[in-house]
This record gives sequence, C-alpha cells and structure tokens, in this order.
Amino acid sequence: MSYKKINNDEDDDTYDEGRIGVEEKKVSISPTLTEEQKKKQALSINIMVLTVFLQSIGFTLILPSMLNYLNANDPQYKRYFGYIVALYSLGQFLGSPVFGKWSNRRAASEPVIISILISVIGSIFYSICYKFHGFGFPTVMGIARFIVGFGAGNVSVCRAYATETATIENKTQIMGKMSGAQGAGFVLGPGIGFLLNFCNFSIGEMEVNKYTAPGYLSVLLAILNIVLVVVFFRDARDLEKRNLKTTETATLLSINDDDGGGKPKNMEQRLKPIILSIFLFMVVITIFAVFETVLTLMTLQYYNWGSTENYIILGTSGIISVGIFIAISSPIIKRFDDRKTALFGFTCLLIALVLLINYNIPIGSRMTLPKWQFFIGSVFVSVGYPIASSLVYAIFSKVLNPNSHTQGTKMGWLTAGGSLARMVGPLWSQEIWTATNQQGMELFFVTAVITLIAIIVFIVFYKDLSPHPEFVSQQKTVNNNNNSNSNSN
Repeated sequence: MSYKKINNDEDDDTYDEGRIGVEEKKVSISPTLTEEQKKKQALSINIMVLTVFLQSIGFTLILPSMLNYLNANDPQYKRYFGYIVALYSLGQFLGSPVFGKWSNRRAASEPVIISILISVIGSIFYSICYKFHGFGFPTVMGIARFIVGFGAGNVSVCRAYATETATIENKTQIMGKMSGAQGAGFVLGPGIGFLLNFCNFSIGEMEVNKYTAPGYLSVLLAILNIVLVVVFFRDARDLEKRNLKTTETATLLSINDDDGGGKPKNMEQRLKPIILSIFLFMVVITIFAVFETVLTLMTLQYYNWGSTENYIILGTSGIISVGIFIAISSPIIKRFDDRKTALFGFTCLLIALVLLINYNIPIGSRMTLPKWQFFIGSVFVSVGYPIASSLVYAIFSKVLNPNSHTQGTKMGWLTAGGSLARMVGPLWSQEIWTATNQQGMELFFVTAVITLIAIIVFIVFYKDLSPHPEFVSQQKTVNNNNNSNSNSN
C-alpha cells in the first residue's frame, strides 16, 4: 500500500517528519447519512452514554457507605477498606481489554449485556456478604467488588463505540457527553444513597437496610440497562466489512502500517501519543482515587462525619462537576484547543492538592484541617477532574487513526490504565495516610508532585499529542465540504 507524507507547513502541531502519512487516494469519509439513520445512530450512542451513567450511579451508591458497612460488622475490618476499593479497579483493569477486543469483531451490545450480567452477580454478593461470618465477610465483599469491577470494564466498549461512530466535527462533544454522564451519575448516586439510609425492612430472608440497599438497587438499574440496550441499541458500524481478511483490513487491524516495502513505519512515533495519553489519564484517575479513598477516612478523622455528611460532600462535588461536563459537551468547546483545556484541568487539580495539604500541623499531631481549606480544595477537584479526564479522553480518541478497526482494543488500554491507577491509588494512599498518623500532609504533597510531573510531561510533549494526520486530513475535508455547501446555499 503506497503512502505519501502529509504536508505539515500549514500546521506544525500535527505530526513530525517520519510519522504516518495519508494514503494518496482521496481521504475516505463516512457516507452521508439520512436523517433517520442519524437519529438511530445518535440513539445508539446515547444508550452507551446511559450505560456509563447507570454504572456511575452504582459506584457512588455504594462507596460512601462501604466503610461503615465494614465498621458495623466489626471495627477491625475497616482496615481492609482500601484493598476492597482496589479490587473493584483490579476487576475493571482485567475486564476492559477483554470487552474492548470483543467489541472489535462483534456487535457492541454483546459485551455490554454480558458485562452487565456479571456486575449483577457481584452486586448480589455485596448485598448478602453480611451473612458470612468472621473473615468471610470482608473476603466476600472484596470478591463481590472485583466481580462488579470486571463487569464495569464495558466502559471501554461504550467509549470506543462513541468514538468510532461520532462524526469528525463532534468527537470532543461526544466524549464530553460521555464524561458528563459519568459526572451526573456521581451526583445522583450519593443523593439516592442518602435516601437509602432510611431503608430498614426485610423481604423473607432478604434484609434491606442502608448497607445492603445500594447493592440491590444496583441490580435493578442493571436490569433496566439491559432492557434498554436490547430494545433500542443498534450497532451502526460495518462489522461485515471490518471482519474481512483482506490486505487492507489486515493493515488497519495492525498497530503498524506497511510503507510499501515490507518494513513497518516508525512505531515509536505512533505509540508515543498513545502512551503519553494513557500516562496522563492514569495521573488524573490516581488523583481522583486518592481523593475518593481518603475522603471518608479524612472526614471521619478531622470532623467525625459519617455517611450522611459524605453523601452531601460527594453530591455537591458531583453537581459542580456536572456543570463543567455540560459546558464541555456544548459547541463552545470547539473554540478551544483540547490540549490547552486539559492543561487547565491539570492546573486546577494541582491547586486542589496544594490546598488539601495540612500545612499548619506537625507530623503526628491530631489537629484538623481547616474546613474552608477542605471545601475550596474539594471545589478545585470538582472542576479539574471533569475537565482533565474528558479532554484526555478526547485527545486519545484523536491521536488514534480514525480508520483503525481496533479502537475498541485501544480504548480498552486506556480504561485498563485508568483502572490500574484506581487500583494502586487506594492502596498506597491508605498506607501513607495510616503511616503518618492519619494526617494529609505527606499524602497530598506526594500526589501534588505526581501532578506537577504530569503537567511538565504534557508541556514537553505537547506537539506529540496533536491529532493523528488522518484525523486532521479528514477534518479539513469535512470543513471544506461544509464551506462548499454554505457557499452554494
């Protein structure tokens, strides 16, 4: 297959010399869709968005009360809290590439439905783990969260499907919409969880209370999710063409492209933006993992808060995040470069971590962090996290070759990277928190340094995170077509 190098004179922020070129033939653009086809495609994307939304509700339903669930059974079990949180992420880390690869070859509804059924099993185990006595209680809870996390690996399918079927013009908006759904779930989850605090009844042998109700409600939401996928989702991708074993599809399915002489092009140049994006995303998720893990420990230590107060804090934080997500998913985001907006998000996270450091307290003391400092720091997390996470996703979706048929697998890599960060984050953050007598100075200082390193890496490799040349070429073609249509009208 013959290639020529893109002319980068017009835009030095695309790809450097030696990177992949664009095929000499005319750029392949998706055929024009009828209004009916556009509506069906939009509906299918929205079903994927809804799946992420419902999963986010399920996550924040359980997390704020999990520590108290452990503590109510036996106070010594709360030391396993960080490990149980990490097991959810371990499951997602393993499940993401599996479901992502599955969706490359089959209709996306298949891995989504199976993964939701897997999560249902985990949610049921979570709600009945109190029936296991002794060490069996935290063990079964950990297994339950691992199973739910494995099912949550379908996020890679949802994001990959949205990336593949979104148009060139609205890719950033769609990714913002996907992240906005996640943020909205984070808002509603604590609110619904707060209402579940008043549950206290039995149905036969099944006890429904403030600890078990979140698990049972997650099951009901999962069943609703499956019904909606079965009834409304229709995969708009051309799977028949994708699965043809031709020379062209074999090239597209490979991470390397052939330069016509049988030798692969510079793989480092192709892998570099992917690796950089995954690293940046892992840092964002690490910050969030530290915050969500230590929040309940922190508020209990400093202010003696329980589940109710934590639900309120998470809910308020989620409301702020949703406002940001809505802004990101609006057309106004097109006015700003994705990379600059992402850097702004990272800066907000750095400010948040600097504020959460307990400056006035010597190591080992039992004094508290001033509430104003905690609240302002939480606000900056609520602003920085949705911006950084959404825009890194958008950047990642654009550094991928839009013609590639393995976007599901690569989205699985990104989700797995985030899951790894979410898995390791709770472990080392809780260890540092415990080792420093439950004070936040060292923990948030270390996390702030990690964030600063990410910002420096982002700036140094700024140009490497430019959109893929094929994406740039297709975008120019679409813009030219739109301009032509406008002039003709």
